[in-house]
Amino acid sequence: MKTIVINKIETIFDAIFIFNKIIYVYDEDIIIDFSDAEFIRNHFISIIGMGLEIVRKRGVDVEIKKPNNNKVLNSMKRINFLSFFCDENNKDDIYKTMVKYTNIPLENNSLILQEFYLYFITQFMGKVENLSPKLQKRILQKIFELFSNVFRHSYSALGLFCSGQFYPNQDKFNFTIVDNGVTIKKNVNKYLSKEFTKSRSSLDKLLGKKFEPMDAIDCIKWALKDTNSTTGAGGLGLSLLMDLIKVSKGSIEIISGNGYYGIKDAREYTKALEKSFEGTIISIELNTHSGTYYFLKEEKND
Repeated sequence: MKTIVINKIETIFDAIFIFNKIIYVYDEDIIIDFSDAEFIRNHFISIIGMGLEIVRKRGVDVEIKKPNNNKVLNSMKRINFLSFFCDENNKDDIYKTMVKYTNIPLENNSLILQEFYLYFITQFMGKVENLSPKLQKRILQKIFELFSNVFRHSYSALGLFCSGQFYPNQDKFNFTIVDNGVTIKKNVNKYLSKEFTKSRSSLDKLLGKKFEPMDAIDCIKWALKDTNSTTGAGGLGLSLLMDLIKVSKGSIEIISGNGYYGIKDAREYTKALEKSFEGTIISIELNTHSGTYYFLKEEKND
């Protein structure tokens, strides 16, 4: 029996480190030991949950040792995570600070997805109050496009995973979307290779000019442009969200394949990862501080 101890999950890289430990378990059962956990950022719990579902599909039994810390235990009960993997009842999210741990299947998901959208709206409204009604509506539309992109682009065997949390003392609303489908790099390079072949001139063919694939980071940047799409249905659709994140000092982190792309404090960060993540993670933090009010440019003269 393999035991994986989790004492904290504070960053996306903490979650990825644990995820990689989980998915390399093949021929033995697994204990996830949260007993000494002192801090878990629940918006990253979707990454851990997907790892556990991957090994369960292989026939691996998963046992959870619950946190001894009551604050951490109650938080994980309110986000509905523990009940998926052990005999623990969920706890009412009285203050509606959670985006509950959710797994939406790839097929036959329309009703489940619609219910989740309505639920997400109730958790979002009243938390992100520093946006005009029009901007709030547009931001929610962009968020829902991220969910639908998983079903349009990823071919994720396990569908979509999501979790999130509102941190009122920090004025932050965080949520993370993750899938185990085709990476952005594979999707983008497959599409660009086909386009290259279609548009290649006779001289290019004569000279034997070949398509040069982009690395994972450049593929993520390509997909972030709303005008770029591998399906004709739009890119990741993040431009408006990214504009808001930059001006409001929020953050976004995207991991796909071996590429990491992030924006924090209006600065762009990229990193090539040592281990490839077979799927895509998008983690967003919205600054909910009411000291500054944001609206669309078109509303300026309203």
